[in-house]
Amino acid sequence: MENRESFKARRINRDKEVIELTQLIINNVEFNVENFEEKTITHSPTGEQLKKIGFAFSVIGKKDYNLYDFFFESPHFELTIVDTNEKLKMKNISHSTFYQAAEISDDTKIVFRIKLQQEPAKEKELTKDQKLMVNAVNEIVLSRVRFKALEEILEEKGLIKGDELFDKIEKVTKRDFETLKKEILDGKEEMNM
Repeated sequence: MENRESFKARRINRDKEVIELTQLIINNVEFNVENFEEKTITHSPTGEQLKKIGFAFSVIGKKDYNLYDFFFESPHFELTIVDTNEKLKMKNISHSTFYQAAEISDDTKIVFRIKLQQEPAKEKELTKDQKLMVNAVNEIVLSRVRFKALEEILEEKGLIKGDELFDKIEKVTKRDFETLKKEILDGKEEMNM
């Protein structure tokens, strides 16, 4: 189970006191909503407390039905709860519709039921390749820091002057670069086996 639901549900029904929530803004579109529910869940990969909301709203006619049905096909939304001025990045969990007619006409009332879940603010878990890249960059930076520290110590002690170190690096690079590169790549291949 990806998320654990903890029923700190703010079903906008706190301690049996019903708080009427009437307006949401989703991707800059205002919605007058009914049956608003809010739950707090724990996102297991990051441990974050996230909001999961559900609500309903109604439209009349086939044109509005098609418009909003298409609108809620999007996987991500920016939501503002107008009553609290809270802004959240949400992902689409589901949307469904209900109407009492054989087919939708221009005067059919359609009820949309929407479920959204807050996106985690923390970074998502890195893939294996992304972790390798981060580790490689960290290793490169650490190598440069060590080199800089060594260079400064040698200069402070008067053991090297001017370009002596860089001249030596150039000579060793010409002599050993390909051999060292091959050792590293061969070692990497052995690790992947």
